[in-house]
Amino acid sequence: MKFSYDFKLSEHSGSSRVYVCGDITARIDFLSGSMMRVALFRDDCKMLPTFTVDPQNEFLTEGRDKLSLDGFPLFAPQVNETADGERFSLGKNVEAELNTHNFVLSYKKDGKLLFADRAPLAYNFQNEFGNGTYHYLTREKGEKIYGLGDKSGSVNKAGRTFRIETSDSMGYDAETSDPLYKHVPFYMCENSVGCYGIYYDTSDSAVMDFGREINNYYPAFKFFKSDDDCLVYYVFFGSKLEILRQYCSLCGKQTLPPKWSFDYCASTMAYTDAPNSEEQLYGFLRKLDTLNMSCSGFYLSSGYTSIGDLRCVFNWNYDKFPNPARFIERFNSERIHLIPNIKPAFLTSHPMYNEIAEKGLFVKNEDGTPFVTEFWDGMGSYIDFTLPEGFKFWHDNVAAKLLDYGIDATWNDNNEFDIKDTDAVVNGFKDGSVKASRIRPILTYLMVASSYSAQTEKYPGKRPFLSTRSGSSAVRRLATTWSGDNFTSFHDLRYCHYIGMTLSLSGFFFYGHDLGGFSGDMPSRELLLRWMQHGIFEPRFTIHSWNSDGSATMPWSYPDAIPAARKIMAERKKLIPYLYNSAFLSVENDVPMTAPLLLYYGDKEIDCDSTSFLVGRDILAACILDEGVNETEVYLPKNEIWYLNDKVYDGGTSVMLNIPSDGEVPYFVRGGSVIATDEGEYGFKSSEELRLTVYPLMSGSFKSEFFTDDGESFAYKTGDCVHLLFTVDCDSEYVRVRIENSGEKSFIPDIVLCDADDRILTVE
Repeated sequence: MKFSYDFKLSEHSGSSRVYVCGDITARIDFLSGSMMRVALFRDDCKMLPTFTVDPQNEFLTEGRDKLSLDGFPLFAPQVNETADGERFSLGKNVEAELNTHNFVLSYKKDGKLLFADRAPLAYNFQNEFGNGTYHYLTREKGEKIYGLGDKSGSVNKAGRTFRIETSDSMGYDAETSDPLYKHVPFYMCENSVGCYGIYYDTSDSAVMDFGREINNYYPAFKFFKSDDDCLVYYVFFGSKLEILRQYCSLCGKQTLPPKWSFDYCASTMAYTDAPNSEEQLYGFLRKLDTLNMSCSGFYLSSGYTSIGDLRCVFNWNYDKFPNPARFIERFNSERIHLIPNIKPAFLTSHPMYNEIAEKGLFVKNEDGTPFVTEFWDGMGSYIDFTLPEGFKFWHDNVAAKLLDYGIDATWNDNNEFDIKDTDAVVNGFKDGSVKASRIRPILTYLMVASSYSAQTEKYPGKRPFLSTRSGSSAVRRLATTWSGDNFTSFHDLRYCHYIGMTLSLSGFFFYGHDLGGFSGDMPSRELLLRWMQHGIFEPRFTIHSWNSDGSATMPWSYPDAIPAARKIMAERKKLIPYLYNSAFLSVENDVPMTAPLLLYYGDKEIDCDSTSFLVGRDILAACILDEGVNETEVYLPKNEIWYLNDKVYDGGTSVMLNIPSDGEVPYFVRGGSVIATDEGEYGFKSSEELRLTVYPLMSGSFKSEFFTDDGESFAYKTGDCVHLLFTVDCDSEYVRVRIENSGEKSFIPDIVLCDADDRILTVE
């Protein structure tokens, strides 16, 4: 009978419980003391593989069984029978209780209700809630929601509804637009009892409602709905940081980008769209030299592939670039890596289209013909990356058309796979064809994986650099990302800051924004400089534009602001050793490179939408995000001391900072840290002069780490690197530093004490 289901325990082990009601199976796996997985499915369910869950950090091309236990430590909870079912004692002082009538789970922390499935029915067993898969949960007034990828608006997502799918949302409103580019059905909830996290393992489109809907028949609730025909989700317990780290571990390690990618990397649509593209790009090199500005990468927009006004991936426009190899060598000789734009669809007018269609490599209609849809001012077809032949075709063309010319990076763009037509199918899964609309983020991942495999094959000794606009959390294992085609305004500067914080709270640690704004008018002088100041602290520092008047946003767009732009870029260059060290620690420890203060501190004074944020673990930065403003109040978290230039401040206080738009951005450094900076003279081809500055405690001891290597190879994994561990003891007279190097590279550090401290520094 609908609305009434009695589940019976059918099998169990120390870490698993399986319950059955008719043709419905419900399974609970206790994967660790603070992570469990719940799965509900019918006997006839066609459960697709997962590409996001990858605890063993494997290079997945065929996916992984959604119910696999490989790679998990597993946990055997204490199980007690109750009047209505069973109770499980987990870690983190959490108990999970199951009512086997309607399979209702509830969770208590320290004896208080943390959250629960919504009673009397939380799941859509027989279409009680309409078509699709549903999961209803309790909602506490005032709870906060963090995560979901690149979602717009405030950092706290409570009270809103979001679509979990991907969209090519050029010129989006960073406050309100939805969906954007990422498919991330993961969130963390913080309420009066504690924190928990949930990840829904699906590639289908979905909806998350965090309190927008109300219903007279139920107490306050939130819900997840997807088009999937099964429900598999993970529940995490602990602090926000612990939950985020568990989720990242579940998805597999992110890749460590090469060091050059943290320098300024330029881009613009204007140069490659111009008929004299090569001349304009050589002019860019001359401008860098003339102004003595550092640059290590250039994102090559798709105009280099144009045939008329159309973009044709893997097609070099020889009118614009008569000799691609010569052009690429010119950039390589200046130590600037070209990052070419590549798109996964071929227009029907593309010279290669018929050949690809004859080989059957496109996503197809049910009758086997290529599925054709709108794409970049024309009609085109997407490569079916689930086909081994489609995967290899892309790999081979990345190699032959780009890498063999000397390119060593790729920009995987427009890869949302905007296929909603349910007649479109892919054919590469073992169980036969699958509707393409169900696996759009999987197609994105496989595109990136194919590019990645081509790059690692061509350059086996190099860490590949890839950037992808779209994807699920699976792509973090292979590529960096950015917030897409943002809009040029102070409004979007502010809300892109929040999108960046949200990306960090979703496991995308290597991200950035198109500084200055991508779509719209040329940014004003003030807006450009404010975007650049914010970019100082982002993992990716890239100015990119497609201005409505055809101009290119560049650091020299306003001649009178060039000195200010150089100061800002010099500050970025100075911080690269610290940022690179933070990137290494981010990979090793599954922690963000940038984060809102709330991830590490529980002070009630911390605002979710603060303009202050952590860069690495030890720098607290604040930026001006509003027009005509020069001052901002910065709250310093409690139980720390904070350094700013030659002053030290106690935590729990607020400091007013004056930050003019035409220069460096002052930032605070946490006491109990060692900060690496590049003190070399700033310039086009300047060399690094490394300095390590100690920011001591008033008294007591602390440890800090510093990592560096050749910046581009995998050799650090076998010890070919510098990896220093500082142990620092502080008393009223001395700051004593002991150094251990676990790496095999010898290194004599230049260590100094910060300006605000006049104690005696000793190093051993």
